[in-house]
Amino acid sequence: MPNGFPAVGIWQSSHSLMVLDVPAFSTDRGTPIQQWDMLGGNNQQFRIEPLGGGQFALRSVHSNLVLDVTGWSTDNGAQIQQWDWHGGNNQRFWIDEKEGDLFALRSVHSNRVLDVANWSADNGAQIQQWDWHGGNNQLWQIVMPSPRPSSGGAVRFD
Repeated sequence: MPNGFPAVGIWQSSHSLMVLDVPAFSTDRGTPIQQWDMLGGNNQQFRIEPLGGGQFALRSVHSNLVLDVTGWSTDNGAQIQQWDWHGGNNQRFWIDEKEGDLFALRSVHSNRVLDVANWSADNGAQIQQWDWHGGNNQLWQIVMPSPRPSSGGAVRFD
């Protein structure tokens, strides 16, 4: 586990307890990332790839595409999508430890964090970037896919 993170993890919102999700197992570039109930599928698992300098790429296990701030935007509310890796700062994130096992995922490009839009607790809510305000809709924990499907889901990463 380089840098203390697992090679693959599921990112769960502290606010909704839902997870980052590539909708409908899409493999299309530009597919917006959403939150969804944790089902543990490959579309909810992300490789945590160290890039040096404390930066990481988060690559979907299912599509092999990375999280990307749409259009290189620096604006609050810019959507997070999946895209081919090109190495730009809009695809690089710092994983900032916040409270215990909670983290903020901060874009190197904009210095804004991944945020569940409008504090939603609904399936399908948009994941966007926003200024850090410390709300639970901006805090994430890493859970690991269960090695046994019969175990009832995922377990926390410690």
